[in-house]
Amino acid sequence: MAKRIERVNKSVKEVLEDLVEGHREASIAGPGGAAKYLARTLEGQQSLPNAVKAVAYDLLAEARAQLQDWEGVEEALQGFLKNLPEMEPALGHGYRRALEATTALERGVQARTERADFHGALELCERAIALDLGAHWRAKRDSLEWAK
Repeated sequence: MAKRIERVNKSVKEVLEDLVEGHREASIAGPGGAAKYLARTLEGQQSLPNAVKAVAYDLLAEARAQLQDWEGVEEALQGFLKNLPEMEPALGHGYRRALEATTALERGVQARTERADFHGALELCERAIALDLGAHWRAKRDSLEWAK
C-alpha cells in the first residue's frame, strides 16, 4: 500500500511568516513583482487564514500605491478592511504590533485624495482614530475637515 501523505497544518503565525518572507523575496523585483506575488497568493490560496489575508491586502495596497495604481489601492484596502476583524483573535498578543505596522489606511487616504474622494479619505481617518493608530491621524483628519 502507498503511504498516505500527511497534511502539514501550520499556525496562522507560521503562514503569516511565510507570506512576509515570500513578499520580501518578490519585492526584490520592485513593487510590480511584489504586487504580482501578493495577487497570485490571494487568488491561489483559498484556505489562507483571514488574518493573513488582511496582511496580504495591506502589503498589496502599499505595492499598488508605489505603482500609483489608485484603483488597485482601493481594491486592496477593501480586502484589508473586510479581513481586519480576524487579525486580533488570530494574532493575539501580536495583534497591536501587526496593526500598527499596516499602511493600508494610509495608502487608502492617499488613493482617495488622488481620486478627489475627500469624504472617503476622511472616513478612513475616522476609522484609524477609532483603532487608536496614533495622534497623526487626528492631524490628518483635521486637514480634511473642510471636506465635510
